[in-house]
Amino acid sequence: MKDFKSIFLGKKITVMGLGLLGRGLNDTLFLVKCGAKVTVTDLKTEEQLAPSLKKLQGLPVRIKVGGHDPTDFIETDMVLRNADVPNASPFLKLAMDHGVPVEMDESLFCKLFKGLVIGITGTRGKTTTTELIYQILKEVKPRVRIAGNIMGLATLPLLADITQRDIVVLELSSWQLQGFHEANISPQASVFTNIYPDHMNRYQDMDAYIRDKKAIYMYQKGFDFCLFNGDQTATRILYEEAPAGKDLFSFVDVPEDLKLKIPGDHNILNVAAAWRLTSRLGVSDEVIRATVENFEGVEHRLETVGIKNGVQFINDSTSTTPVAGIMALNAVRANRIFLLAGGADKKLDLAPFAEAASRRAFKIALLEGTATSALYSDLVSKGAESKIIGLFDNLRQAVMSLYEQASSGDAILLSPGCASFGMFNNEFHRGTLFKAIVGEILSEPSQGNLQT
Repeated sequence: MKDFKSIFLGKKITVMGLGLLGRGLNDTLFLVKCGAKVTVTDLKTEEQLAPSLKKLQGLPVRIKVGGHDPTDFIETDMVLRNADVPNASPFLKLAMDHGVPVEMDESLFCKLFKGLVIGITGTRGKTTTTELIYQILKEVKPRVRIAGNIMGLATLPLLADITQRDIVVLELSSWQLQGFHEANISPQASVFTNIYPDHMNRYQDMDAYIRDKKAIYMYQKGFDFCLFNGDQTATRILYEEAPAGKDLFSFVDVPEDLKLKIPGDHNILNVAAAWRLTSRLGVSDEVIRATVENFEGVEHRLETVGIKNGVQFINDSTSTTPVAGIMALNAVRANRIFLLAGGADKKLDLAPFAEAASRRAFKIALLEGTATSALYSDLVSKGAESKIIGLFDNLRQAVMSLYEQASSGDAILLSPGCASFGMFNNEFHRGTLFKAIVGEILSEPSQGNLQT
């Protein structure tokens, strides 16, 4: 975008939250290229942030980790806060009390970019729906970009190589949408996939969580529009209050003869959302059908890593809620399911997940975490105590313990239904380790005549 550098040139900018997922890092690299005087501050230690800090070596960046310095929020021209930073942080209040503007990556980008932005939010299905929309539009539009709540991608750096004719597809979490509330803006086109309890360790209640999500449509006007899940009561209620264009998508919208590679009824709804949105943007049904039938899914989401001796290994590490775990259990087709579950607490009711696991799982390995004792109790209350093979603080041991009991036609499913913190840096770290362990298993000589 023309003259974007002048916006940041010479400005003192505090990046609050470097993190490990790449967004804070890429924003920092972009701002340095623009000639900004950047200070990076993070509560994590130097050891915890080592992968990100390594990529900043030799650059003119002031780095303060292991805590925040109040002066970095007062003696600065702008604070760019990471979505993981709670908006109730006293350091953000300190900045605002001193007249320092606080911005967020995605909403700041949308303030500056005047082309078409498509935003996707919801509790589940955000990433898959975002990727589907992106892949479909790429078939017919010359320049389409994808960013937002996607590992390794920051949105602000898109300004370096973008025109107003480009289309930007953004996955947006509830925390990222806080910036849209503050800016009083919404994407021109948007999708609300669904709403389920999540992040209750960060939100006072569901109303507060839903309020953040509402920024996906609350400030739309004119020809803007939002698509809502018509198969869920909660999203139909939100549909009624949308201020601009609106429509519903449904499970029944998808052609019955569609041949999808991605499993599960929930993915049919994701396809319905992507189909409805891209159709409204003028893409033909033929192009949409061909694209979604070729779509193989997104990493860490019901991802088949491989098959060894007839045993299928499935990585669903982004299953960080009970609802996600239930969806995975219902989607997997196997003789028997060997489930890896448990992890960090998000203040969610695990009983429904335990009930589904008691019915669908043959054996269960529990991963250590602050939510696991509650999940264990719920499993016992559902009559599944005999299915639990143990509590593990080592993922490799958990995988191997299940694999030793599995036979051809079975599936080993990593779908924890809980957050990842404790044993892992994040859910992507958890999934990557699982895939590495499975990779070692796959490289071993096969046994007998079983499928490999």
